[in-house]
Amino acid sequence: MAKHYDEIQKLGTEVLVVTLSKPEMLRLYLSDKNWTFPVVADPNRDAYRAFGLSRTSYATFFRPGVILRYIGLIFRGQRPHAVNEGEDVLQLGGDFVLDAGQRIVYQYASKEPTDRPQVSLLLDAIKKARGPAS
Repeated sequence: MAKHYDEIQKLGTEVLVVTLSKPEMLRLYLSDKNWTFPVVADPNRDAYRAFGLSRTSYATFFRPGVILRYIGLIFRGQRPHAVNEGEDVLQLGGDFVLDAGQRIVYQYASKEPTDRPQVSLLLDAIKKARGPAS
């Protein structure tokens, strides 16, 4: 998301990242990041439940394809962070685009831990939510 943040903002939209980390762990994690978009802690997973995001199983978490994608991320410089106390490694994430009326106009619920939509799909959803260009 960081790579595309400027483009998203030029469309008149904002990014909000929600993580299940505790606030103190999130501060430590963000201390070496240069992210300019907001990241908030949701250790009780209230937002995850509100958006209908489910949990996976260890069988899915350790499938060969998932492990290979994690290895690929590591080779591209994305290091997984250690699991902190209270974090649920089985909680799946999602990506949502809300319109000006706070209605969900695009939703993508991850099917496994490394499953994310292509940024181009999110950008298309943002443009569609904005309506015709003025």
